[in-house]
Amino acid sequence: MLSRSRGAMLALVGALVLVSRGSAGAQAADLYDPNRNILTVSGTGEVRVVPNEAVVRLGVETRAPRAAEAIQENNRLMTQVVAAIRKADVPERNIQTATFNVSRQLEPEPENPRRTRAVYVVTNVVTVRLEDVTRVGTVLDAATEAGANTVYGLDFVSAREIEARQEALREAVSDARRKADIIANAARIEITGVESIVESSPPVGIPRPFGVAAAERIQTPISPGENVIQASVQVRYRIRTRD
Repeated sequence: MLSRSRGAMLALVGALVLVSRGSAGAQAADLYDPNRNILTVSGTGEVRVVPNEAVVRLGVETRAPRAAEAIQENNRLMTQVVAAIRKADVPERNIQTATFNVSRQLEPEPENPRRTRAVYVVTNVVTVRLEDVTRVGTVLDAATEAGANTVYGLDFVSAREIEARQEALREAVSDARRKADIIANAARIEITGVESIVESSPPVGIPRPFGVAAAERIQTPISPGENVIQASVQVRYRIRTRD
């Protein structure tokens, strides 16, 4: 049985320590165990990596009263855009169509805004993978000058992301154990094992979103910086009172 002083100390760390006892009927069902106590602790880990690739999503949007006209103009501009990207030393295998869409929309008439007219909007988006992150600005400039009027996003990625995520997970587990040891020493309890571990980590990469207007303001210097790989775990430790 825990003494009153130990029970008070456990209450002070209630945000991190969830103790399941036979008399604690209000505890959550997944934390309740009549045979042993549970200490629940979260841990985080973080690893920084330098990106070695960039992924750009850009495209062309055209509008016309007829679908055929919008498609024809879109094809003309996209042909110029792809040619400009290829001319910027991007191999054909790294250029892939991501989206092609034709939609009918209503917009106000220029002469009479109270009335609407139907227009067809054609959107063609390609994904461009750059193996040299220093050429991102050059490729974006070339594409927008050739006719690209939509830039949907820019991601910097690293070939070390899988390795870095594993390292971040190890750090997260170690961080949880350090916290658990501090709490256990303060509460004068003993950790006897691990009941469960739940991992929850955010997505990898640095997304850089751009809109249509932003595409017109892009400047050549773009710094990839570092990618921060994060990992989080929640560990439930089995505990007992010290003899």
